[in-house]
Amino acid sequence: MMGKDGAYASGSYKTGIGGLTHLQGADNAVVIAAMKDATHGFAGKMDEQDFTDLADFVTKGQIDIDAVIERESKKANGDAANGSRYYGTVCAGCHGKDGMMPKDMPPLGKLANKNPWEIIQKTLNGQPDEKMPAMRAFDLQVSVDILAYLQTLPKE
Repeated sequence: MMGKDGAYASGSYKTGIGGLTHLQGADNAVVIAAMKDATHGFAGKMDEQDFTDLADFVTKGQIDIDAVIERESKKANGDAANGSRYYGTVCAGCHGKDGMMPKDMPPLGKLANKNPWEIIQKTLNGQPDEKMPAMRAFDLQVSVDILAYLQTLPKE
């Protein structure tokens, strides 16, 4: 959510695009207008409910990422033992006991240690066009605990 000032400041994801954190608490109309402007060009490409849902996420759905992930160490501020219990009942069915599933993606242990910010967003919000559901029904700390557990899983 921090764009060029966060995890995407360098490396293969570097875009130079600013983040969305400044829009937390903003008016949805401002976000929707930006999505439809000439710069973003989404006018006519989504229905109005999609615009509203996306604006709701941008204005009301962001989290204080630095409260859940230590920026320098990349470690989740969670309880891995608690995360293990949730992972075993909610995630292991698709990702396997050791986080090595599905086979067409890198191990979850590797992903969680390389870019925990992306993993927490996918845990909270799901993975578009995949079966990965959003975990927003759980308290944020549950997702942070799951991330802490993922960081203990095999990386290879």
